[in-house]
Amino acid sequence: MPRTSRRVARVLAGLAIAAAFGVPAIAQADAPRLADGPEGPTLLVTFRDAPTDDAARAALEGLGRVEPAAPEAGIWAVHAPADAGLRDRALARPGVDTAAWALSRRTDERISRKRPSATGPPVALTPIAAAPTDEYFANGRQWALTTPATTWGIDLTGTPPRPRIAILDSGVDSTHPEWSGPNSPLVRPYSAQTGRQSAEDWGKTGHGTHVAGIAAAPINGLGVVGTAPGARGRAEVIPVQISDSDGYSTDETMIKGIRWSVQNGAKVINISAGGVGDSPAFQRVIDWAFARGALVVASVGNDGQDYGALNYPAGYWNVLGVAAQCSAEVNADCPTPYGLATFSTRNRSVDLVAPGVDIISSVPPRVKQGEVSPGYAIKEGTSMATPFVVGVAAEVFAANPGATAYQVLMQLLNTATDMGPSGRDTATGSGLINPRAAITLPLPPDDPYEPNSDIDEVRAATALRPVASTGGFADGWNDTVDVYPVSLRKGQSVRLSASAKRARLKLSLWPPGTRSINSGTAAAANRGSSASPRLGYVATRTGRWYVAVRATSGRSPYRLTVGR
Repeated sequence: MPRTSRRVARVLAGLAIAAAFGVPAIAQADAPRLADGPEGPTLLVTFRDAPTDDAARAALEGLGRVEPAAPEAGIWAVHAPADAGLRDRALARPGVDTAAWALSRRTDERISRKRPSATGPPVALTPIAAAPTDEYFANGRQWALTTPATTWGIDLTGTPPRPRIAILDSGVDSTHPEWSGPNSPLVRPYSAQTGRQSAEDWGKTGHGTHVAGIAAAPINGLGVVGTAPGARGRAEVIPVQISDSDGYSTDETMIKGIRWSVQNGAKVINISAGGVGDSPAFQRVIDWAFARGALVVASVGNDGQDYGALNYPAGYWNVLGVAAQCSAEVNADCPTPYGLATFSTRNRSVDLVAPGVDIISSVPPRVKQGEVSPGYAIKEGTSMATPFVVGVAAEVFAANPGATAYQVLMQLLNTATDMGPSGRDTATGSGLINPRAAITLPLPPDDPYEPNSDIDEVRAATALRPVASTGGFADGWNDTVDVYPVSLRKGQSVRLSASAKRARLKLSLWPPGTRSINSGTAAAANRGSSASPRLGYVATRTGRWYVAVRATSGRSPYRLTVGR
């Protein structure tokens, strides 16, 4: 069977299995697709703790071939022939918290409508120090770096050196002039597809090499310059192969890629891909990475003119979702110069906008689609906008040694330039990324309880003591819930109060033993929301209870007080 026919057959089979296995249906074109493999679909299992290898395998014995996905976060994969009852049997095993089928994801690249040109329209250059001589930067073809409105400048890079960036994609072509030689910034390559420590770009469109160039192409006098230019030993790039040659990846390969990236020192992780349907295991690994100082940045998708369903991983809490900005050229996708591309997906996952149309970057020389010159091509999509944000995030880390992932995420949101209606909106999120403001302004305060959007995250953070009073940040769009532990004795009264200036909040109290505020029943909760909610209760048993602060609208710091 021809390769294309096999792909179509696999997709159709995946849709049929998804229906049989109870994966929720959306619109048919957006329906979640189970990730298929030689042994059938993969079940991702999370444990309530992080068991040892032996303990996890013993707990899952007899279900299929058991493999670690991110064992430090309590995530394991079960590979077995198609069996609709496998999930229920896994959930019945001791210590298992969740079990869900791994879903298929696709890169968020579009075929550019623009006819490739070596020089493009004239662009006003931003006055910068020590301007690189790399061809497409020097002639103004990299509009995202040379247009004053984007506020990027070479003076924002290099001192102190930025941390490692991880590119989770089709791989990076290490033989390309931008990425080869003794000074190549590529380090610690890994394939989550094969398990080998190699990540050459086998993608048909060279997607991974293009994305890597946008984020981190070195200043070497060649073709392009990255937003956070790579340098051996100072500003390195970890290439991680998560997708096949057609651009399809899975929850399992993404989770393994995130684990590899964090373990090898990445502070910012680029995922220019996604798909509908969420996974508790994926949110778990995001939170695990976030707690260890790594920020995941992902594309929101290119369905703005179609369905606009939530694209994951961009839709997860503590992930920065990126939409695509147009260049100066006006066309059907870009009716307004430097406005939001019409194809860019619109929903709550959109956090920031960044340049994503008419983007020139490195590709393997064999790739001819959008070619400008051998080894360089134009692409567009939220896939291209995401690595721009990744580069800026890495430079924010560099400018603020010791910064947490939470601080960097909040800094990028707080310093963005509003694009749409005043305040946050589903089309442009917090607005257009502002590199100069993000890198040069002081960071917001840290929140030591983050990530804490559910009870399992709080339970894992054993070093955090029960609260009496604490401050947090309420966001009715992203990461809408914060959970805090509270120690109570049977018969003890507790009085909860919260206050926020520009957000409406609801309080709830959850008893000991609750596994998730998304599936259990609260002992007490506010009926409505307000800027200063209050809640009282008398504990019915002794133990660790949990207070949930939920933002129903607005964005604002808040203060929570627990009175006894």
